Amino acid sequence: MKALRSARHSLIWLLCALMLSGCFARGTRPPPTPTLNATTPRVSPIAPLHELTQAPQASPELVVTATAAGIAQQPTPAAPPTQPAPPPSAIRVFIADGVPPALADVFMPLLASGQVVLSDAANAQVQLVRVPPNTPTPLLARWVYVPVVPFVSTAERISVAEIQRFWRGDLAALRALSESGQPPTLVMTEEVRRWLVSGLGEPAPNTPTEVVLQEILAPRLWELRNAWSIVPFEQLNPTLKALSVDGVNILSRSVSVDQWSMTDTFGVVGADAAAVQAVTQAILASGRWLPTNRDPTRLTSLILTGVTALTRATAWKMETQGILYPARDIAPFLSEADILHVSNEVAFAKNCPYPDPASTSLRFCSCERYFELLHAIGVNVIELTGNHLNDWGTDAFLNTLAIYEAYQIPYFGGGRNQAEAQRAAFREHNGNRIAFIGCNAVGPNGAWATETRPGAARCDDDYLSRQIPRLKALADIVVMTVQYQELYQYNAPPAQDAFFRKYAAMGADVVIGSQAHQPQGFAFTAWQGGAFIHFGLGNLFFDQMQSLGTRQMFADKLIIYQGRLLSVQLFTGLIEDYARPRPMTPAERTAFLKTIFKASGW
Repeated sequence: MKALRSARHSLIWLLCALMLSGCFARGTRPPPTPTLNATTPRVSPIAPLHELTQAPQASPELVVTATAAGIAQQPTPAAPPTQPAPPPSAIRVFIADGVPPALADVFMPLLASGQVVLSDAANAQVQLVRVPPNTPTPLLARWVYVPVVPFVSTAERISVAEIQRFWRGDLAALRALSESGQPPTLVMTEEVRRWLVSGLGEPAPNTPTEVVLQEILAPRLWELRNAWSIVPFEQLNPTLKALSVDGVNILSRSVSVDQWSMTDTFGVVGADAAAVQAVTQAILASGRWLPTNRDPTRLTSLILTGVTALTRATAWKMETQGILYPARDIAPFLSEADILHVSNEVAFAKNCPYPDPASTSLRFCSCERYFELLHAIGVNVIELTGNHLNDWGTDAFLNTLAIYEAYQIPYFGGGRNQAEAQRAAFREHNGNRIAFIGCNAVGPNGAWATETRPGAARCDDDYLSRQIPRLKALADIVVMTVQYQELYQYNAPPAQDAFFRKYAAMGADVVIGSQAHQPQGFAFTAWQGGAFIHFGLGNLFFDQMQSLGTRQMFADKLIIYQGRLLSVQLFTGLIEDYARPRPMTPAERTAFLKTIFKASGW
């Protein structure tokens, strides 16, 4: 099907090129300026590029050409296949260059049945073209394009003005994207190149660009490093980092397509009202028209966090500064979650004593009142793989489960007995179903649940090798969390790397180390459709101020779209005052990310 779809797209572009001979420029409806101007390693994380270039199979209409500059996608000069002449009643349709293939593709059944025939713009009765956003047509599509860099980049933002200057040959315009200070290369697919050219004209001769197959885009960006791209929203993937544009983050649930300056609008229009109505009815009846490639009703934001331990000095700060004090600076970020996960490692005990900030004891409990903090930040799924949950006795742990159940918060990774501890938790939002499962690999024995004792689920690979595939059949995304050995280092040693990867091989889409008091690195298992692995997030709320490493922390914002992990955004924080994570400064963030990326083998 993928090859057929590619062939169909290529046929449309080829027919348009052969028959229309520059039809975009000669159209009777000159397109408005595009809305780019609108107001509104140690262990290789992914397969090497040379392996991936062997995998994609070019469609019959495309030639894959290896050059010194990369893998180029070029149309062949072959003529289109011979087709029966359309009936005289066929409606003449013009499809403008730069129209997304997903929109052009809706005309394929009409072309095949002879209901329509491709035409040049001057003689067309119906046109699929770029239009103003308020055009009165039932077939209107808002298409979102996103500038990206490799996930390993520390670049964060870009502006429309900078993109335009770069396209016109100002090579200094985007040097901020490059750590070397050299002009970055714009690597793009043929689809995006056509879109850019249709609105901005051809790039300046000195603008560094490459055109590649979509399958090669991500590995090529990683290979070059000093490179960036523009992709349609639905083609984002976790190995790419979406840049904000003019201060707007397209992955924020509060942002609409009208606020995004790289939203373009396409519509079906024409002077022949009867022909437009006939085509519109046929397309609507097919159910194939896409009003947008960024449907907010299918978007979910899942935030995963590290260690929460409301005890010792953190608890004392809550008593003296207020229960909500630890979340003061991170609450705005956490509020962006549709689903917010915490790994709470300490039980709420009815008899928990007043906290001692100077205590060095490793026997922990939390006052019941401290649950107010978790409730206030919107936690709606709780991990229980921690090794301190039974510190204050099993009654305290059972009391904790009762609190979560009273607030109807699902939990996983721990429970009243082994069977409940191994049970997955599910959350569904905007049609995206996420399963959570977790285990404790290191104990101690008293922390593990048994058939008769509450506690954390012990890692049982025989069980998980059967359960994870079952969960994958029931959910779009499977999140596997692991309470691994606590390592005060940024890199994951080979044993930890292998331990986490085996769960990805079982089918988990996301594998997270929730044990880490010092953040650790990342891995991806494939360029497209593989797992995202984060070996350790660090502390969320805990009092470890003894080193820079234990103060640094991540919270991972996973963007899920139409049942697929689309993107990962990283919150980077620094814990202050034994309790309160704050956002890092730009300089702190850049230094931290470079450290972590290096530790990831990148």
